[in-house]
Amino acid sequence: MRAIKRINNNAAICVDGSGRQLIALGRGVGFGDMPREVSLKDVKRTFYGVDPKYLSFIDEVDPDILEFSAQFADIVTQQLSYELSSNLPITLADHIQFAIKRAREHMVVSMPLAVDVEQAHPVEYRLAEIALKGIQRTFGVRMPKGEAAGIALSIVSSAVGSSARTAELSERTDRLLAGIVQIVEADMGVKVDQSSFAYTRFTTHLRYLLDRIAKGKPVESENLGLYEVLEEQYPEVVACARRIAGLISRSFDAELTREELIYLILHVNRIIGVTSGVA
Repeated sequence: MRAIKRINNNAAICVDGSGRQLIALGRGVGFGDMPREVSLKDVKRTFYGVDPKYLSFIDEVDPDILEFSAQFADIVTQQLSYELSSNLPITLADHIQFAIKRAREHMVVSMPLAVDVEQAHPVEYRLAEIALKGIQRTFGVRMPKGEAAGIALSIVSSAVGSSARTAELSERTDRLLAGIVQIVEADMGVKVDQSSFAYTRFTTHLRYLLDRIAKGKPVESENLGLYEVLEEQYPEVVACARRIAGLISRSFDAELTREELIYLILHVNRIIGVTSGVA
């Protein structure tokens, strides 16, 4: 195997004996001058077909979380009858790392979609529950039960072919996303790179929210206290999120619940942090 580009000391883009490009993880795999030969005994995990926009995240993610996510993705692939994206281990790692961070900071956010997800995707939801038990066992973090919905949605959104088409944005959602990015950039003084993994992650979460609102399923708020904390700690982000909420409300002729506004605030805050280099 030949390493051709360094991601970090323990990750590199490589080419195998058949000429196929892959990402290899292992101690010292990305160390030294490139290109160079890499011994297979040094390679712990390989990923084929990963979208290049995810490479920066591989450099940021905890290696133990990435390995856990890759092992879980293997289980998911074996259990489901439909084809899944090669990016699944990466997107799972992103979701799990952020969820663990929230849990360690005691930021418990109820998941408005949990019941809907469990009913619509029971197999994926059960797999996600297995992941939560694995996270607790591996990382010593007790995860809220509602986090299973987010993991299940990560699995569902990784479906390829006909299953993936249901997740494509409508023309109205495309316009909304463009308007939302404009608000974020204008209000927060940042430039959002729309080719980045951070943007893909941000729009994925917004798709869930917009789909939820479009279906007109009301959600009771359980996080009033958290909203007040966010408003005190991040007043500019809250103001930005409220402007976005107004745009969404006008488009769907429906007011966002407090729960949905909190969801929006959290993800606006995250894209701002990543874009400005502080997250």
